[in-house]
Amino acid sequence: MQVFHGTILTCDENNTVANYLVEREGRIAYIGTKLPTQYEVVPPIELGNSVLVPAFADTHLHYSGFSVLHKLFPINETDSNAKILEQLKEYASRTRENIIVGFGATEFAVSEGHLILREQMDMACPDKPAFIIKHDAHSGVANSLFLDAIKSKVSNLRGYEPVSGELKQEAFFAACEFITHGMSTKKVIDSMVETSDFLASRGVGLICSASGMGFIRDYDFDMERSVAKGLDNGMQVRVAYQCSNIDKLSKKDMTRVVFGNLDGTLANRDAALIDNYNTISNKGVSYYSDSEVQQFCIDANRAGYQIALHAVGDAAFEQAANALSMALEDYPRYDHRHIILHSCLPTERALKICAKYNIMLSVQPSLLSSINGVREFVEENLSEERTKGINPLKKISDMGIKVCFNSDAPATDPYPIRWIHDACNNSNPEESVSVYEALKMATINGAMSCFDEKERGTLEMGKSCDLVVLDKNPYEIPTEELKTINVLELYLKGKPYKRSRTGSMATMLRGMFPQ
Repeated sequence: MQVFHGTILTCDENNTVANYLVEREGRIAYIGTKLPTQYEVVPPIELGNSVLVPAFADTHLHYSGFSVLHKLFPINETDSNAKILEQLKEYASRTRENIIVGFGATEFAVSEGHLILREQMDMACPDKPAFIIKHDAHSGVANSLFLDAIKSKVSNLRGYEPVSGELKQEAFFAACEFITHGMSTKKVIDSMVETSDFLASRGVGLICSASGMGFIRDYDFDMERSVAKGLDNGMQVRVAYQCSNIDKLSKKDMTRVVFGNLDGTLANRDAALIDNYNTISNKGVSYYSDSEVQQFCIDANRAGYQIALHAVGDAAFEQAANALSMALEDYPRYDHRHIILHSCLPTERALKICAKYNIMLSVQPSLLSSINGVREFVEENLSEERTKGINPLKKISDMGIKVCFNSDAPATDPYPIRWIHDACNNSNPEESVSVYEALKMATINGAMSCFDEKERGTLEMGKSCDLVVLDKNPYEIPTEELKTINVLELYLKGKPYKRSRTGSMATMLRGMFPQ
């Protein structure tokens, strides 16, 4: 039994601030302003200037993909292609790896203003296949040896650009399968267990992972489920199957299904837009026709699945909202929790559909601040006025639509404190929300998106004691200083978070064969 005394932000419907929280056998036995007599014998944990909030939720990331890329040759802090090439040359000279894979490059964070090219990579790394993955994890640049190794797999796919060496769209994901196919299962699982520790350091106690892309035979889905069940430190992992084939779903014991990306990304200028990009005379890429998306949603909704759709551009958002509304008109469900992921450029018309059919939105509040230069790049390609329409959180919230947060890691960093800061300091100030609203989006709304709100997401009696200790009270500091808050500790089921006590393989086996 533990008694916490200090400032406790419950994030409940009444925005209650409590002074005492009692944990017993992993659950909240009491929370309120005055400690009941029966608990006075327990020496309290004095919070001092620190505060308690519910553990944060990341409602959409790619657990295994992020875990692997997080361990690769890092280049996201490099401000020029010249430095990237120097680091690639040095890394290639000392590594024993047969294929060199780096992660984090971006054209708008380097002084040259463009991605490195195949010919430049050939000069820096002439003896080994090399692939540099872009920061959004949706494209990359390869040297000639890498392109030669995968040519038979990608030459007929969209996004294959052999002259520059850039691989996007379907060609990129085929390249990822080639890379992960050569990785040992133990290495991937080791990375996943370590990623659990990293997420905990950011105060994240609940994640929903989308799996089924970038790995041969979708084996990341089965690995993630086994690791999720085998973790013994309280980290909550919900695994969704990312799949566009309804027939494959029945073979998986699951509740949430993520339909494949409807479009690309703003960083690659292939997010599907209603109007052309400013710098290129096209509207991006739609991976599926309206009828394909609608039929999938109708079938999946009738089968009882929770549907999540990737939609970045405004055209994709309308496609997603229309498909989900058609599915719910076909077969109404009271508590479906269908969700549109990213929702970067929602339109007024499609938002009204979401409000009418109780469709949730999972957004990336730090999309325009995650990397230096990203906002300027997006403004150049969309216009300043259209960029103001990205993440209109206040408008969405005022319409009664439930909003939760995600990182889409490895595309952006799982960093809830930064999400809260950016939601309260929206790049379009008119769309900023209150600290209380942002906290709810990072906690209880995230739990709701996973059907977990009765168990976690707020600090209320009877719920699991999943909480975060922060070094400052977000209600008492200026909103522009929210990003200075630090996570001091994460408690899951009443226990301070600790690394899984057994090895990574034992973790997976425990998940596969639970006693």
